[in-house]
Amino acid sequence: MKIKSASPKSIKYAWLFGFFGFQGFTYFKTGNPLSLFWFSFFGFFAYYFIAKMADEMQDERYFENSKNAKLKTAAIPLVTLFIIGFCSGFPFVTKELIILTCAFGWAVTLISYAFLFWYYDKH
Repeated sequence: MKIKSASPKSIKYAWLFGFFGFQGFTYFKTGNPLSLFWFSFFGFFAYYFIAKMADEMQDERYFENSKNAKLKTAAIPLVTLFIIGFCSGFPFVTKELIILTCAFGWAVTLISYAFLFWYYDKH
């Protein structure tokens, strides 16, 4: 079974969701820890570069570069979950810190994928 990748048209404007990340700053006004999850939307800025590369002809090299970038970035969520699980028992770890770690892990995963995808495409 072959998984189809998203078409360039469907992700062309997905990067605009990155602006929702600025909603995370409402935490400092409201104090609601769930507001910190908005910071994970900063990861959508990576789609600006992904869409530019997807606009080109998608050949075997394109899919190979995408696969290699996905393999390299797969460790980031695993490390993030380990850090959350390991550190959550410490008394100085707050729920805000756990939520920020989750949001940071998500954003870094998407941005790292876009960077590695671009890197493999150019080198």
